[in-house]
Amino acid sequence: MSSVHCAAARTDSTFLKTFGLGLLGAGLLSASAIMPADAGTHGEQTSAAAQAKRDAKQQARLTHKAELETQTLQLSAVAAQYLDATKSNGASHASDAALYQQLEALVAARQVEQQSLIALDPFSVVSSVLPTAKRRGIPAEIQAKLAQKKAISGELEMVYEDFDDAGENRLQYMVRTETGLVKFFLASGSSKAQANQLQPGAKVRAEGWLFGGDEAGDALIGDLEVLALTDGNTVSSSGTGAALSLTDTTGEQRTLVLLVNFQDNPQQPWTLAEVQQMVFGKVNDFYREASYGQTWLTGDVKGYVTLPINSTCDYFGMDSYAQQAARDSGIDVSQYQRLVYMMPQNSSCGWRGQGTVGGSPSRAWINGELNLMTIGHELGHNLGLKHAKELNCGSGYLSDACVEITYGDTLDIMGKSEGHFNLFNKARLGWLSESRGEIATADADGTYRLEPLVGDSQGGAKGLKVRRGTDSLTGEPLWYYLEYRQAQGFDSFMAGKAVTEGVLVHLNSSAQDIESSQLLDMTPKSSLYDLDDAALQAGYSYSDDTAGVTITTESVDNAGVDVTVAYSGGTCVQANPTLALSQNSDWVAPGTAVTYSATVTNNDSLECGDSQFSVNVQVPANWSASSASLSLAPGATANVSFSVVSSGDANDGFYDLDVTAYNAQDSNLVATGLVSYVVQAPVAQCVLAAPQFVLTNNSSGEVAPGTGVVYQGTVTNLDSDSCDASDFNLAANVPAGWSATATKVNLAPGQSQNVSLTVTSSLSAADGQFDFNLIASNGQNAGLQSSANASYTVLDPAKQCTLAQPSVSVSGGAGEYDAGSLVPYTVTVTNQNADSCADAVFVISATVPQGWNANGATVSLASGQSTSVVVSVSSAQSATAGAYGLGFSAADKSDNQYQASAQAQYKVAQQANTAPVAVNDSASVSSGSSVIIAVLSNDSDPEGDTLTVVSVTQGSKGSVTLLADGSVKYTPGKRFKGSDSFSYTISDGELTATATVTIGQSSDSTGGNTGGGTGGKGNGKK
Repeated sequence: MSSVHCAAARTDSTFLKTFGLGLLGAGLLSASAIMPADAGTHGEQTSAAAQAKRDAKQQARLTHKAELETQTLQLSAVAAQYLDATKSNGASHASDAALYQQLEALVAARQVEQQSLIALDPFSVVSSVLPTAKRRGIPAEIQAKLAQKKAISGELEMVYEDFDDAGENRLQYMVRTETGLVKFFLASGSSKAQANQLQPGAKVRAEGWLFGGDEAGDALIGDLEVLALTDGNTVSSSGTGAALSLTDTTGEQRTLVLLVNFQDNPQQPWTLAEVQQMVFGKVNDFYREASYGQTWLTGDVKGYVTLPINSTCDYFGMDSYAQQAARDSGIDVSQYQRLVYMMPQNSSCGWRGQGTVGGSPSRAWINGELNLMTIGHELGHNLGLKHAKELNCGSGYLSDACVEITYGDTLDIMGKSEGHFNLFNKARLGWLSESRGEIATADADGTYRLEPLVGDSQGGAKGLKVRRGTDSLTGEPLWYYLEYRQAQGFDSFMAGKAVTEGVLVHLNSSAQDIESSQLLDMTPKSSLYDLDDAALQAGYSYSDDTAGVTITTESVDNAGVDVTVAYSGGTCVQANPTLALSQNSDWVAPGTAVTYSATVTNNDSLECGDSQFSVNVQVPANWSASSASLSLAPGATANVSFSVVSSGDANDGFYDLDVTAYNAQDSNLVATGLVSYVVQAPVAQCVLAAPQFVLTNNSSGEVAPGTGVVYQGTVTNLDSDSCDASDFNLAANVPAGWSATATKVNLAPGQSQNVSLTVTSSLSAADGQFDFNLIASNGQNAGLQSSANASYTVLDPAKQCTLAQPSVSVSGGAGEYDAGSLVPYTVTVTNQNADSCADAVFVISATVPQGWNANGATVSLASGQSTSVVVSVSSAQSATAGAYGLGFSAADKSDNQYQASAQAQYKVAQQANTAPVAVNDSASVSSGSSVIIAVLSNDSDPEGDTLTVVSVTQGSKGSVTLLADGSVKYTPGKRFKGSDSFSYTISDGELTATATVTIGQSSDSTGGNTGGGTGGKGNGKK
């Protein structure tokens, strides 16, 4: 697969033309005065962390793309299998549950991958769309979940997401339909100019691929047609050169600032007074000054409102909940033109602020910021502006090497400062006007006086438009915008900087392009903070040889600047062409030719002649591709086609192929793009077939009537390899009154298995040979079958003895028995040998657990005769309670392979518990001493259970204490004489018994033993 290159889409004619700019300084021409800009000068050099983040994002994109392509091929294959299955059996998907579930799981997994890839690279998702021909095997209810070709109509909404890392910034388009919001991505072939002319609030019709199956919350990738602008006018394709004006940008701007937080983050980082002072104080002051008093903010700060959700980065979800919360609080949201939501910082979002581009009402989301730069910037988006950029040209000349840097204009609040809007944007906002004389147009040679951009008008022009040629594609005039900045008001941060010592030059490529104004640095690579001296200072000239114009700053003072403009003839400047490719959605077999269409545009300046262009495609080894060539005049566009043929052994997969369109006179003038070639070998059709069936034994030999004969053979599945495994049914066609077993086997294509069937003749069958056949049929189609012939020979029963298994049954042992009990079982045996056989002797025995005993018996029976014998079984004395399995068998003594058995149970009963035996005890004690009596030593339990003393009574002349070891301590009172007694109770855990302990006075009771004696064990008798 060829490597992937980024297509160089034509943004506008200026960016892709070499204009041969020079710098005239102090009367000296210096063609190299604009030197290559340092890579880190204007923030082009990203930090290691930012680059790592971008690398990770790119890796994630490639991973999701590869996984999505794999899932798409799998889905196509399973769909084909499902189609084959339903064709074969004519059943609904319920009978093919496994394949149906596979389809459901694959579609669900693809939806997840598609949404992940849309967030990273929406245009790559389109190539994963499953072609209509590949959807045929998918049930309608599952097909509904696939991407659908759809057209929607509604109002266009645009939201800018502003991140600290400019590389993460994005402008999100959405179409608000009657059913909700749909994210919209312009097809990759759309021009940047087309995108930049889109206006928020415009009535649009979008057509393309809708991912997700439902409009609400999903994404549409395709083309957009503007039906009407916000003022109700229809769209004109003619370029008039008049600047695209914005609406609702002057006068009072009714603004609601709503402070919100969340269920899981109820922080209130600012007071209402702090927010009031910032928004309706500092931010309002900025807009009054920047608009020359024509635009100002009024309104209210409300909150805090805790939204009924956890912290989120879903700005439209926030908007919905916040507006509802405001209405619930009695706030009439409809009275405001601007809605600003301020929330505690949520670092997981990554963005500092977001704002709709225009909108009624407009909305801004501020993430943990309370400053002019963020709030003023998002309100700038709300008024309809995009970012203030720098066009960094490494060679010092406008060429393909120029890099557009978002936020690059560090002198503008729509870039990276709190400075005034540039001249072009002030004109778009209606704050400055050519008709009022505030902007002058240099249509001819002359010297023009400009007053500072900031501050009240002194009657002169605040800006100058200088012609820089004509767009070769649209015929629209192109301009430089010149302005003079001074350290006044909110531009005071420019004090002491060279940027105030001349005119700033902005390049504008289209009056209709709201994103086309970029700041040019007149002294590149001059310092670390390079744009601090971006102005064209007094005594220096800027020359555009292609446009044939030279701009010279003559003199500068606090009141204004004098600029001279001189025109001369332009020169031919060749540029990279523009290449737009139409994708071919066909999936083809290896070796198939696929045709693609390419649209090539000649971006050379009008001064150039016709150019020859070649279109080539890079393909993998052993592939082939055609090329195309065409001749185009400057600004002309034409279509060509080319074809690609993959190798005959190309693997299934998605192949991204590099396509180049280059100028035949200068191959460095080139545009690149990608086309996708999808290889999928045709899914082989399943062809069912009759199985192969071969018998390994096809005759019975001579057998008595009623004999079961086993026939064995081999079945082989002959279905094609593309088929799934099938069931094969085997049966026998036998004479009436006979019987035969049937069986079924499951075999994959080419698989074989041994099988057997038993055929039994009727008992009345006459002697002779009977021929019949055995049949094996395909379970997918019973008409596909094979048969094998077999024979069965019946011999007169009187001439042959046929032995058979005896019949055995057993009864008895229905109750529960104590361990060791002898239990009788009745065993009934029937001789099932043929009548021609002699009497048979059967040995009857029992299989019992180890340690048990059972008797046996021997009986002699004639064919067909039955008898019963008693077999007694005794369990072991130690057998625990429960049911035990016993086996009783009868075996032919002459040939023990003829035997049979029957099963029975022996249930050992649970032993009943009896009470323990407590024996009376006695002990003697001296006055003033105590005695310990081991009362349990002469007690017992019939079952040997462990005994414990559970209670004692007290004596009338002394106290009794139960000790931890189960003994009892008696302590006589002070006046103890004679004898005393008490009782104790023992337990085996279930039952109890009570005995008495008698205390006598020892002979040394006057001895005064105070040490407390131990009376030893009880001395009672059982």
